[in-house]
Amino acid sequence: MVDVLRRETGERHAPYGLPLLPGPCPSGRVAGPEPDEDPRLRLLIDDLLKHPRPKVRLHAHRTSRAMLCRTAYLHHTAVLLGDPQPDVTRTAIRTLCHAGWEPAIPAVVDLLKHSHPAVRKAAREGLTRMGTSAVPALRHAADHARPDKRPLFEEVLHRITASAGGT
Repeated sequence: MVDVLRRETGERHAPYGLPLLPGPCPSGRVAGPEPDEDPRLRLLIDDLLKHPRPKVRLHAHRTSRAMLCRTAYLHHTAVLLGDPQPDVTRTAIRTLCHAGWEPAIPAVVDLLKHSHPAVRKAAREGLTRMGTSAVPALRHAADHARPDKRPLFEEVLHRITASAGGT
């Protein structure tokens, strides 16, 4: 990840002034704490997920998946829900909904009002996939939405109740 950042930014020193992670030991194992327990790695990935270049953000996300626990990876995926690129946001929605990660439901419900149609479609499909666990957040959003936005939430609620009634 550091190598990609160096290529992207041209930096020769460790990013953000952090020391580089220790190198491999003679036994082949990396010296220092496990990646899941290393706060420097988590902070670095958190910072890189907000980098202006999409390539760096996506590489940081892939590194999170490979090196951190599932909960940390899904948390980092939730950060990408606010990404300026619709494709990245759509992929984050699909990942979180496929994983069934309930803490992301309110953020995905908010994306039903997104300006890009592909993001709205992914949010509809993802919430339908989440099933009845998304119903309370959808009802809350529908109750507090403007009258012209209310059908967005009610349509997804109808899909969920229809699929729950059919099984």
